[in-house]
Amino acid sequence: MSKPFLRYEDTPLLMASEGEEPVLVFANQAALSVSQPINAKKFVDDHQISFALQTGDIYFPEAHSSGFLMGPPNGPGIKLSNSIEVIKSGSRISYPGGQSLIVDADVLPGDYYIQVRSTGETTLKYDTDIEQGEIAVLRNYAAEGATKGSLNVTYYMNTGNIHSFFDVTGLIDDNCYPQVNEGKVTGCLGDYFFDNAYIRDISFSAQPFQVIQTTANLDIYGNIRYVEGNADRITSDYGCIKEDQRTVPHAINTKINGSNDAGIKYPLDFSYSISATRSPCFELPLSGNQDAGGEVPTRVTKEAINITAKIRGERLDPYLTITGKRANLNIQLKDLGFETGFTDNKFGTLKDFSLYGVIDTNDLSVGDAGYLAGGASIKQAYR
Repeated sequence: MSKPFLRYEDTPLLMASEGEEPVLVFANQAALSVSQPINAKKFVDDHQISFALQTGDIYFPEAHSSGFLMGPPNGPGIKLSNSIEVIKSGSRISYPGGQSLIVDADVLPGDYYIQVRSTGETTLKYDTDIEQGEIAVLRNYAAEGATKGSLNVTYYMNTGNIHSFFDVTGLIDDNCYPQVNEGKVTGCLGDYFFDNAYIRDISFSAQPFQVIQTTANLDIYGNIRYVEGNADRITSDYGCIKEDQRTVPHAINTKINGSNDAGIKYPLDFSYSISATRSPCFELPLSGNQDAGGEVPTRVTKEAINITAKIRGERLDPYLTITGKRANLNIQLKDLGFETGFTDNKFGTLKDFSLYGVIDTNDLSVGDAGYLAGGASIKQAYR
C-alpha cells in the first residue's frame, strides 16, 4: 500500500510536449484542481404543488392519505418538471392558510400523481390554498461546459531552456510552422496522470538579491488517472528523465534593456508575463460520462496572445502619446555567474525574453519611510 501522504520531495512532476520524452520539472510548488460549470435547472413555479380537477375546498377530517393529479385546479393534469430530481417521501407541503400536508411516496420527474397525507383535520381553500402549495425540492443540475482541470506550477527555469510545454508563443524553433504551437502536454503529478493539458500563461518577476521563480498555468481536459505507486517508482529510479538543476535564474546579474523607453534609468524590479486566450473545440454529440476518456476537445485554439511587462524605477515619464508611446524591452535572465571553478551557477545568460509594445500606464508613489518611485506597464499584442 502506498503512503497516504507524500512529502514534497517524494512527489515528482513530469511533463512532456506531444511526441517528446518526459522531463522532470524542478518545481517548488504544484497544484492540481478540477472544476465544472454546472447550475441547477429551474423552471417557473416548479417548487409549487397544485391539485388538478378540483371544484371546491379539499377537506381532510382526520389523519388520512389520498392521491391527487397534479396541475391547476380546473385541469388539465401536469407531470412533475424534469428540473426536479425527486420530491422525497416525508417532505412537507406548506399552504398560505397555515395548513400543511406530508408527501407519502417519492415523486419523480414525469409523474402525474402525488400521494399525500394529512396529520389531522385539514382544510385547503379552493381560492387561496390549493394552487399555492410550496415544497422543498431536490433539483437536477445541468453542465454548462466541459469539466476542466487546472495545473499551477511554480518552478525554476533550468540551464538555458524553457521547455516546449511551458512556451506560450510556440516559438521554440524559428524554422517551425505553424509558429504558434497549439499542441497538448501530458504528464503526471505524483500518482496522478493527465493526458490533455494546454499552456495558458507563464510569468516571472525579479527583485534585487532574489532567485527568480516562474509560474505557469495550464488547462486540463479529459480524465485524471490515478496510478498507485507511480511516485515511488519514479523517485526510486529517475533513469533518463532526470535532469540536473545546475543553475537557477537570479536577479543579481539579470538585465532589462530598453527601460529608458519607459522613462526609467534605474529599474528596481520588474515582471514579465505571456498569456493566451484558449478555447476548446468539441465534436457533437458528446458521449459524457459513458466515455472512459472523459470529454476531450479535438482542438484547443490559441486566439489572442498578449505579452505584458511592468517596471518600477526612480521616476515617471508623463509623456504618453495618442498613438501609443513605444517601448522595446529585452530581458536577459542570468544565474549568479560564478567562475568556472564552481560546479553550479556559472553559465551566465540563460534565456532572453523580448517585448515591443506600447506603454499603457504610468504611476508615481511615495510613502512614509519610503522613497518616491515610478512605474510603467508595457503591453504587446503578439497575436
